[in-house]
Amino acid sequence: MRRKRNSYKFAGKKHSGRGKASLALAGLSVLSGVALVALSVQDRGNASVYVGSAGLFSLLLAGAALILGLSGFGEDRYKLFPALGSVCSGLALAGWAAVYALGFYL
Repeated sequence: MRRKRNSYKFAGKKHSGRGKASLALAGLSVLSGVALVALSVQDRGNASVYVGSAGLFSLLLAGAALILGLSGFGEDRYKLFPALGSVCSGLALAGWAAVYALGFYL
C-alpha cells in the first residue's frame, strides 16, 4: 500500500467513547426536558406525578452525563467529545436546576 504524500496521521488517536456517550446522554436529557416541559405547559402546570418523576430522572441523567464527560478527559484520546458532552450536560443540569427552583417558588 502506498501512502499519499500529503496524508496525515495523528498518532492513531480516536475519539473518546465516554465523551460520545456523555454527549448522547446530555442530548437525551435535553430532548426529554423539552418534551416534559411541553407536556406540563399543555396541562397548564397540572401535569401528573409521572411527568415530575420523569423530569427528576432527566436531571439525574444530566448529572451522570456530566460525570461521564469529565471522566472522558482522562483517556488518551481526542478531547472534542468529552468537552462537548461536559458543556452540554452542564448546561442541561443547570437548566433542570432552574426548572426545579422555579417550581418551588411559583
